[in-house]
Amino acid sequence: MSLLYIERIPIMNLAKKICQIFQCIGGKGSMKKKVLTVLLASAMVASLASGCGNKASETTGTTTTESAGTTETASAAAVSEEAAGESEGITFPLAETKNFSMLCIINGDTPMDEVDAFKHLNEQSNITFDVNSIPQEDASEKEGLILSAGDYPDVFIFSSLKKNDIDKYGAEGVFVPLEDYIRTYAPNLTSLLDERELWPYITAPDGHVYEMPALNTGAELEAGFHIWLNYQWLDNLGLSEPKNLDEFHEVLTAFKEQDANGNGDPNDEIPLSVPDGMSYLRNYLPYFGYNLDSDTWLAIQDGKLVYIPTEEGYKEFLRYFTDLYKEGLLDPASFTQNYDQIAAMGSSGDVLGCFSALASFQFAGRDQDEEYQTLTPFAGQVYPQSTGIMHGSMMITDACDDPATLVAWADQLFTQEGGELYWLGVEGNSYVDNGDGTWSWNIGGPIGDDIATIREKGTLKYQTAFPGIQPDFWFTGITDPDESYLITQRAKMLDYGELTLPAMTYTTEETETIASLKADLDSYINQYGAQVITGAIDLDDSWDDYVSTMNTMGASELFEIYQNAFSNAK
Repeated sequence: MSLLYIERIPIMNLAKKICQIFQCIGGKGSMKKKVLTVLLASAMVASLASGCGNKASETTGTTTTESAGTTETASAAAVSEEAAGESEGITFPLAETKNFSMLCIINGDTPMDEVDAFKHLNEQSNITFDVNSIPQEDASEKEGLILSAGDYPDVFIFSSLKKNDIDKYGAEGVFVPLEDYIRTYAPNLTSLLDERELWPYITAPDGHVYEMPALNTGAELEAGFHIWLNYQWLDNLGLSEPKNLDEFHEVLTAFKEQDANGNGDPNDEIPLSVPDGMSYLRNYLPYFGYNLDSDTWLAIQDGKLVYIPTEEGYKEFLRYFTDLYKEGLLDPASFTQNYDQIAAMGSSGDVLGCFSALASFQFAGRDQDEEYQTLTPFAGQVYPQSTGIMHGSMMITDACDDPATLVAWADQLFTQEGGELYWLGVEGNSYVDNGDGTWSWNIGGPIGDDIATIREKGTLKYQTAFPGIQPDFWFTGITDPDESYLITQRAKMLDYGELTLPAMTYTTEETETIASLKADLDSYINQYGAQVITGAIDLDDSWDDYVSTMNTMGASELFEIYQNAFSNAK
């Protein structure tokens, strides 16, 4: 029986030695044979917590955000008192079964309580859940109704809420502060947050942490959407990778006019296509020199914060794609088709020249994905690289009478073994350890006959987004050629990657203002961009009125809030 690694960074030398011992006696094996000791003793945890505070201290407006867990409030004191009384810690499986209610957003059709990895985790923890599984397309509306009605569950998993919304509901008391629970009952997550200095990115303006995030600990997954270019078509036409926007235009023109796929039909190639219009077209902004933060439309230019949609550079971005549209290089369906439609079109034949996606196989299909490579940025460190945090993975509500157990339960997924369960599922069911340092999906095994089915029905990662990490074994042992190729291509982009923004915090009032202004502004940005590119309105004739309308709608006020937060974070 082994104890899972619980080292906290930084810690006192003696405690560190103890943790190193626990690391050594840990190891890879069945979760059935392991008991997670979440707490050594409250005295040790308290002594470690006093020395492990986050270094960052951010002031936004009238609110000072101290490092998580160091701002004492009545609720925080209550949690600390509760923790002090739990000297025996929380171990799994629990001596007595505990039941919780859960709302979980799912990507596929399989209810979460039928997913093999979820059942396995709960069996080993002696925890049961009453789960309300909501399809992703219905998530925003249904979550809003549930929160408005006040009849919400103990825990939200994979919420559609943005961080600002999470912080808002936290300040209102719907979500409970978790920073002391995390430091006390989630040593694995605490270690990662300390080591990577990520506390500021999950801390609310009031100094509390209202979520347990999912963390991408492999750098290859910290770069987001890429531009995928058909390099097989480049080879077919004797072309080189484009190095600037003019060359990119020339490549797309050649794709359209020169039978790039070589099937004898010069009219079946689609040079560039996206789903959902501006939502995906904006992923091309790094090639115009903007390291875009997609949630805010912000970027840093020469050390200064800019709001891209009112920049002259954004005007030229629109002009570029307007020209592509006029010349038949940008697919007209880009403003009407959705994700599923472009994926069906791209996988039906060798027809797509360029698109934006997380992975090439999403739109090109697995038979053609290696024809595509990530397009190298044209200049500088302009490619958005994330912190690896996925917000909204888990929030606990004030309806829950035992947050500590839920936090400890989730912390099991922040170990290497837990990460394997999260990403790969149960060994022997959804995947096979090949015994040579590699693993393979167990196609034809008890979960399913194809990878998509295995991922949906067997793993936590592909069906939803639990708090947790992806394990080293996923990277080092992968045998799926499509996944391996994706990792290689995404890693290439890290040479051009840079974090988009520092950790910026806002007062509760500012958070509400941002949410109110952004909804209408983002909608108008997308509407205007689509109208310009498709030729419904003229760019030069409408630009000044567009900028004026943006400011009337609150763009100046919004940017002032962002600017203050940026200045305080520097």
